[in-house]
Amino acid sequence: MHKRFERAVDLPEEWDELCKGNVYLSRHFLAFMDKANPCNQSYHAFYENGKIYSGFMMFERKFNLFIFTPLKIKCNMKFVYLPLSASEPSIVFGKDNTEIEQVLHSMKGIKIVINVDKQDALKGFAQGHYLPVCIIDLTWKTFDEYMDSLRSNYRYRYKKALKKGTKIEYEILENNDGFTQEMYELYEQVFGHAEYSLEKLSLDFFKNDISKIVCMKIDGKIEAIIQIIENKDTLIFEFGGFNYKIAQQYDLYHNMLLYMMKYAIDNGFEKVHYGQTAYDAKMKLGCNLYEKFFLLSHSNKFINYLINKFTGFLEYKADDWNFNVFKGEAL
Repeated sequence: MHKRFERAVDLPEEWDELCKGNVYLSRHFLAFMDKANPCNQSYHAFYENGKIYSGFMMFERKFNLFIFTPLKIKCNMKFVYLPLSASEPSIVFGKDNTEIEQVLHSMKGIKIVINVDKQDALKGFAQGHYLPVCIIDLTWKTFDEYMDSLRSNYRYRYKKALKKGTKIEYEILENNDGFTQEMYELYEQVFGHAEYSLEKLSLDFFKNDISKIVCMKIDGKIEAIIQIIENKDTLIFEFGGFNYKIAQQYDLYHNMLLYMMKYAIDNGFEKVHYGQTAYDAKMKLGCNLYEKFFLLSHSNKFINYLINKFTGFLEYKADDWNFNVFKGEAL
């Protein structure tokens, strides 16, 4: 049985149990997103014998389907995805996805499911590569141990960055309601330089109560911000922002990445989830890449045939990164 909900606050309590482990799909966070980033969200739950066994959230947006190509053609699309460019999926698959397939195929136009794993599939949907995710497993007890584990050229690079950033002071907001327009403009600078910009978030989004905002101050002025989420054993890098005018002088970006590494190690996290951007810089920290995929379908049979035939043209093509960051790794 399929039930559709227009508001996250109307979702049943069992939804949180279904989606546990994915902080973005909690009823609390989804209800916040309904207010902070309204985009015609809908929530779909599937039941068997009165018990919820799968579900997804969806929103609608005009978007460039050819984002990974030189083409720019915007069209209305239905996203089974989170409206904030997160690297987690917005769907929980069941053992049998027949009902999900029926509901999605009954919708007119383009439907796309983003950030699923290789084994996830839906009948009638083409599968293609999406942006991979950067994750590092933390095996060090201290940040100094991490630095000592690096090959000399990487260690030299990060010591140089830390030296440039000696004037930076880090301060975590006590209350995210204190997130200001000036901080938001730092996020906008980074968003404006992004290679793939999926979703620009509102200022209100940064006031959510599941994340922490780290302010990077130089001479008392906030010159960069980091938004992080503590999700059980994983530290998630949400979004960042910095002043491009002084970014190189203080090596703000590398200092952001290194701060998160140190914060995670010092606070006993097992992983840092660095997201789906700036692969070169994050791989050189020691991150591994994990493949993610999209599922794509159109209600028009001929268009769907073309989508299946030319999926390779639409998908993301990752570079063949191969860095030997740590001592003892084969060259």
